[in-house]
Amino acid sequence: MPLWLLGIIVVVGLTAIWLVMRVYGFDRPLTLTHEVVAQEFAVDNPGLTPEDIHLAKSGQSALVHAGGSTYVLWVMGQDVATHDLAKARVSDAESGLTLRLPDFAAPRVTLTLTEDEKARWKPMIEEAV
Repeated sequence: MPLWLLGIIVVVGLTAIWLVMRVYGFDRPLTLTHEVVAQEFAVDNPGLTPEDIHLAKSGQSALVHAGGSTYVLWVMGQDVATHDLAKARVSDAESGLTLRLPDFAAPRVTLTLTEDEKARWKPMIEEAV
């Protein structure tokens, strides 16, 4: 196969993938609602039921109280990551709060929060530690 033909096939294929992702909305991050948080939390933590859910106004993160512990959920593309805050360290960030987690895959996470949310969430996270 000539190199120019292979180049055309690759470019057309990548363009088609980009177009399909754009048309079906896979290029937009997931937006959390109470229902989505409850469902994603149940998937990540079988046997636990959310008792209290605090959603960020941005729809990109949530605090969940369940089974006597506090958990944080945040959006990563079209998926959600869930972590127990038992050993987390929290600090202020320009756009919200930064969590340092004992997890090599996600050692630091910055949550985008309003000033009001920041004032409410920080004590809840510190209490969980």
